[in-house]
Amino acid sequence: MKRILLIYIILVGAILRFYGFPHLPFMYDEVSGWARTGFTSFHELIEKGVQGDGHPAGIQVFLNYWRVVVGDSEAAFKLPFLIMGLLSIWQVFRIGRRWFNGTVGYICATFIAVIQYTVMYSQIARPYVSGLFFGLMMVGCWTNYFFGRDSGMKGEEPTVDLSSGNNNKGKSFFQNKSNLQLLGFIIFSTLCCYNHYFSLLFALIVGISGLFFLNKKSWKGYIVSGFIIILLFLPHLQITLFQLGIGGVGGWLSKPTSQFFSNYLNYIFQFSLGLKSLVALLLLASIFFYDKNLASGNKFRLLAITWFLSPMVIGYFYSLHRNAVLQYSVLIFTFPFFLLFMFSLFRNLRPLYNFSIITAIMVISIYSLIYERRHYEIFFHQPVEQLVMHSIHTSVKLPAKASTILLNQPKKYIGYYLKKFNSDLQIDYWPEKNFSSYIDFRKYLSSLSTDFLIAGNIPGDNLLLIKQYYPYLIESEKGFTYNYRCFAKNLDGHSSIDESVFYDTLNFMKPGDHWTIPDKSSIIDSSQHVAYRMDSLQQWGPGFTAPVFDLITSRYDVLNVTLHV
Repeated sequence: MKRILLIYIILVGAILRFYGFPHLPFMYDEVSGWARTGFTSFHELIEKGVQGDGHPAGIQVFLNYWRVVVGDSEAAFKLPFLIMGLLSIWQVFRIGRRWFNGTVGYICATFIAVIQYTVMYSQIARPYVSGLFFGLMMVGCWTNYFFGRDSGMKGEEPTVDLSSGNNNKGKSFFQNKSNLQLLGFIIFSTLCCYNHYFSLLFALIVGISGLFFLNKKSWKGYIVSGFIIILLFLPHLQITLFQLGIGGVGGWLSKPTSQFFSNYLNYIFQFSLGLKSLVALLLLASIFFYDKNLASGNKFRLLAITWFLSPMVIGYFYSLHRNAVLQYSVLIFTFPFFLLFMFSLFRNLRPLYNFSIITAIMVISIYSLIYERRHYEIFFHQPVEQLVMHSIHTSVKLPAKASTILLNQPKKYIGYYLKKFNSDLQIDYWPEKNFSSYIDFRKYLSSLSTDFLIAGNIPGDNLLLIKQYYPYLIESEKGFTYNYRCFAKNLDGHSSIDESVFYDTLNFMKPGDHWTIPDKSSIIDSSQHVAYRMDSLQQWGPGFTAPVFDLITSRYDVLNVTLHV
């Protein structure tokens, strides 16, 4: 029954992660990662593919050579991360069972299997779920080394402490179980270091934690392992120093506020009242179904909450005082230990109770994932792919060579999907045009002879300029981090789309309710045209006043103001 429950959890986790496979599109960050692969020279890979990224070289180097073996399809890139996401479920269960008991392992593994936080990052070929997996494997080996393979397994006879050395005398290196666990710790700690700087930080915290559990038999091997890990990371030191010199993601990532932790809790539990209520109910239930031998797990509770909070606190203050680096994705490496801490009071329950808890978590989480978070609906519509798809579909419907396509994306990113869809569309790329002013953009628009303009991710203020040359909007699509529009000079059988939710303009002779005009400022000149007079004695010109929420229908609406002189 115990194995069946774990298989049940992993199977559901696999369905949620592999749904839609192999047709899982790249997120923007993944396209960026793909664009920095394909190098035949290792030096060029480091210089052009790694140094400017801000992450350690591990995952980028892996993807570069993985691409050589399996190709560069989305499915090929994502597959290793999907697998590591599944293995993370298994490893969370193992750690939960070893530290506390099977029930704690099942509960924590189920959350890892079904919540959007871990499902989504398992579907993304970036160094997040990989760091989660490496970190869990590192902790598994660390636990085995210090506390034995079955520490914390209530109701089962534990094996001896591997670090004591009593079982390992006279054995070769690979027959020595203690050495094997230490070797695993070295390997996965090093992988953490090369994966992401926050997973490196986690490896450092775990390494320091081990110093408090050393004894006369284990200290030498553990200290040596620490030096080996440092030596293995030394080749990367020059890259790290270079990346520290150019800074992190502070150019687009804002500094965290005092609400960061509460917002993070909302995020990991999917902003779902139902899921948060279930978590509260489980915490309450753990008080009634508590483990009578609570003291035996206190060291693991302390480790769990320390490991979870330390990277967050360090990242928070580093972001405030140096450079913004703290975001939800970098906390995924220690997230399982927050779950382990929360549910650690549970004693080992009967299989039927475990099944009921597992199923309740699954039902509520999956409902929230699909219908409240709309995960698959949004995840399957990624910006670069959608802009290319819509451009192709629209171009097919329009007369040949009748449209100009202007996309605000790098040429290489768009090229990936043009190749995927076997398209030879001619596209103008906003980044390559280097428009330095509205005047430059006007000159570009006035030079166009086509009847239609397809625009993707163009800044909102420039859309107003487009409408001066292409006044009719005939297609519009908005999604996660993208907006797509097709404008026309003439309707010619097309229907016009009006995206305006509020529009007002100043009539000097009959101003609307929101307008105020100083007395005697509006005059009729000799040609009988209305003119506005303003001189040095007049402090204010015309004014427009209205509550903002009366002008918009959504938080994503854009307010555009234009002045013609």
